[in-house]
Formats: sequence, C-alpha cells, structure tokens
Amino acid sequence: MLAVVLCLCMAVFGCIGCGGSEHPSDGPEGGQENARIQNASAGGEGRQVYAMEKVEATILKDEISAYPLAAAGQDTQNAGEQQKRKKEMELEVLKAAFEDMEAVEVYTTATVKVRTAPSLEADVYTLVKKGTVFQKNGEADGWSRVLTDGGEYYIKSDYLREKRKPTEGSHLIAIDAGHQNKANTEKEPVGPGAGETKMKVTGGTRGVATGLYEYELTLAVSEKLRTELENRGYQVYMVRESHDVNISNSERAQMAYDSGAEIFVRIHANGSENSKANGAMTICPTPQNPYVADLYADSQRLSEKVLDGLTASTGCRKERIWETDTMSGINWSKIPVTIVEMGYMSNPEEDKKMAQEDYQQLIAAGIADGIDAYFSD
Repeated sequence: MLAVVLCLCMAVFGCIGCGGSEHPSDGPEGGQENARIQNASAGGEGRQVYAMEKVEATILKDEISAYPLAAAGQDTQNAGEQQKRKKEMELEVLKAAFEDMEAVEVYTTATVKVRTAPSLEADVYTLVKKGTVFQKNGEADGWSRVLTDGGEYYIKSDYLREKRKPTEGSHLIAIDAGHQNKANTEKEPVGPGAGETKMKVTGGTRGVATGLYEYELTLAVSEKLRTELENRGYQVYMVRESHDVNISNSERAQMAYDSGAEIFVRIHANGSENSKANGAMTICPTPQNPYVADLYADSQRLSEKVLDGLTASTGCRKERIWETDTMSGINWSKIPVTIVEMGYMSNPEEDKKMAQEDYQQLIAAGIADGIDAYFSD
C-alpha cells in the first residue's frame, strides 16, 4: 500500500528528490522551495516538512493504529486453532491405547452418552437408552469401544454389561402382561375344583392423568422386562404379545406351566378410590391356600425379592406383600408365582411416572434384579 501511494505522489508532485539538482535555476521560488511546507508543530519553530514526508507519515500512522487490533485477532484465532489441534491429538492418543479384542455383545445398564473418543471432553455422538445392545471390540482405562452406524465409538465401561446368550439349562421365565383390550365377563372357578367363580379376565384400570389403559402399560413394561432378562441370559416366555387376545386367568397360568417356565411373573398396576395411595406391592398365596399351598414358600420369596428390587430401582414406596387366596391367576398356577402391582394409576403423579419409558425401564430392571436374587439364593 505504501509503495502504491509513493508512486501516486511521485506522479503528482514529480521527482522531488531530483527537483533540486535538475532545476537549480528555479531559485528560491522554484519547485524545491514550493515542495517545502512550514509546520512548526511538527518539529518546533522552523521545522521544515516535505510533502512526501507528510504523506508517508500519514500512511504510517494509519497502519500503526490499525495493526494492533488485527494482530490481536490473529493471535486469538491462532491460539484457538492450536488448542483445538492439541485436543484432537490427545484424543487420538487415547484411541490408540485400545487393543483389538474379539467382539462381544454388550448392553447399556443406564441411559448413556456415546462419545467420539474415550474422554468426557470428547463430543457426544448420540444418547442411548438403557438396554441398548452393541458389539464391543476394545477396552482401555475404563472405556469400551463399540461399533454402531458403521463406525467406532466409546462408552464408559461402568455402564455396560456383557449380554449372555441363553444356554441349555438356563432359567426360563414366564411373563404375563395383565389384562387385555376387551374384558371377558364369562365366569370360571377361582381355583381347581372351586365352587366360587370370577370373571375370566377383567379390563383393568386406567390412568387418571394420562388416560393410559392398564393393559397397555402392562405390555409395555413386560416387553422391557423380556429384553432385560434376555440380556441377562434368561429365556423368556410371553403369555401375550398383543392387546387383541382372549385369554382367561386360568388359561394364562396353564400357558406358563406348559412353556416349561420355572417361575410365573404377572405384571399389573393398581387402582384405589384414594387418589393419594401410592407405591408398589406384590401378591402371593397364603400358607393355607387350598389350591397351591405347596407353592407358598417359593412364591412368597419370589414376591419379596421382586418387590425389593423394584422399589430399590425406582425409589417408589414399598407398600407390602399381600398374601391372599382370592386371585384365580395365582390359584391356578403350578409353578411359583407373583403378581407385581407396579404402582397406582389412580394417583396422578404415579400414573404419569409409569407412563414414561425411562421409568418403565427402571421397573423392568428392578423386577429383573429381584429374579436374579431369587435364583441366587
């Protein structure tokens, strides 16, 4: 820029450096003297400033005043880029620490972030729900490398568990999602050989806040429980997998037995005229049950373990284990059985909680924890 201005000035004023030597005859009023400008403020009294010198000083002043801002911006940009490159190199070093391993199936034990590198400072690729299955092919420093969407990503190892495939002789669990789309008002005996009868299957209750039907909620949770149990190495038999069925309580118990299952877990939700009632309970027969007294001990222990697991997982109130002989679904069972009342759909807050998928997953995980404890004893 300075060079351009110099050339422009030379074109306008002529060759100032040559003016004195090439035109000495111009005298005091000639081109050389005309090029001088009296400027006392520039250098004191009598200080002479040439036109070109004035132009150069103006240009230099403008460039100096502008340069610090540009330089500061450039320095900030460079520092940011250097920091970014440094972070990228550090993350690449962490990735390089992983050794290849034979891929195994794992599943998440909570809602977790999947990251682009094994560091909490790495970008989050996606968020996945509890129970999501991945192929894991590496591990280092508390992180696991997993495959998804055709790429390699990273999850904290604390939130992963190896998925065990059911093997011959593994435990088989029967799950009954309570109720169905349409109630069957026909009657059946409350137990084998009983004179007392009850409706074959009722329609269940409905959420006061959500409008969700009990049969919808029970199937949603039962499906999550199936996935949770299968991920833990169990085999699972589902009594129903759709709403449009017509299966009585006695038939459900018989289906569970015919499947070869070792235990029968019936999923239900509660209701009460008292809208403040809340909490989870389980139901089992009494020791004097006229139909399944021999199943009492195991059914009571199963009910206890499942209730403990569910309430620990969800944090809901532990209501009680209700021992009763009035449930035909229990009285007809031929294997240890429990009815799980997950919470009260008549309680607005609990109803809204149970409608949430994350809370349903906590319920499923808690029931599975109870089943683990039952078989561990």
